Amino acid sequence: MPRFIAVHTMSITEDQWKSVAKEIVTKIPKGFSWKLTYCAFNDGKFFCEWQAPSKKALKEWLVANTAFDDVYSVKLHNIARGKME
Repeated sequence: MPRFIAVHTMSITEDQWKSVAKEIVTKIPKGFSWKLTYCAFNDGKFFCEWQAPSKKALKEWLVANTAFDDVYSVKLHNIARGKME
């Protein structure tokens, strides 16, 4: 399934983030998977890895459920394995 990074800008604390994340998880539709998030609380930036059917489908779902800056199609370069995944 295609991978994406969604970038979000939010001025929230770690505890607020945990609450937001808990709420979002309950709304994720079948066929979408939120893998992980890198949080830069001091900069108010959040980088969320998703797997979804398409970039368009993920953007449509995000628009309806949370604010975001943009979504990028990505591939993982697994350094340990020496390959793109």
